[in-house]
Amino acid sequence: MQVIAAPGPVSYPIIAASTKNKDIKIVFSKEGKADVILDSTVSLVKRGLRINYVTIKELLSVYPNVGKKIGVWRKGSAADVLIRALLTTKGVNAELVYADDMRKILEMFKNKEIDSAVVASAFGKGITFEESLGIPGNCGAHVISNEDEFVSAYTEGIDMFKSDPEGFANAVSSTLKVDKEFVINTMKNSVLKVEKLNDDKDFAELVKKFIN
Repeated sequence: MQVIAAPGPVSYPIIAASTKNKDIKIVFSKEGKADVILDSTVSLVKRGLRINYVTIKELLSVYPNVGKKIGVWRKGSAADVLIRALLTTKGVNAELVYADDMRKILEMFKNKEIDSAVVASAFGKGITFEESLGIPGNCGAHVISNEDEFVSAYTEGIDMFKSDPEGFANAVSSTLKVDKEFVINTMKNSVLKVEKLNDDKDFAELVKKFIN
């Protein structure tokens, strides 16, 4: 099974599964053709790809709640798209302050330069976008072929993380050169489950309004 994966949390379970199943070939990219493409749900919509499965929920949230001055990681990111969609949908007037590093955002929050922030689950948990905006999830899969094999492998990867978070965080950390504690906390504080998404049209239409 060929998998193209964005090198972020969406790839963690399939990396774990690939340590056991050598038939899984992963390419970390945003382009190309494969049996399965893994990315954030926002990025899949941007790429014009149908979201067939949701794999990770509650990865992003607004902490501690939606304030008047909100720190956001990187303009144009999934976090940026979702917070702008939330503010517009709910009719909330707030200023967005951008930073290229999540730790910088947390520093601004600590120094009271902002009163809330969009954070990854590894750094904190506030009001999730599933709860506030009704999105189906933060990460997903576009499946072209080998659907059953993908569902089985990804689910196995989730189970492997749950049974040995330290061990498989090491595998992910060495593969992607990311902090091991970030991997562990992301997996621990997010909802991991492969769920078929029968209709992504409402979500896709929402995202398309805010991707420019």
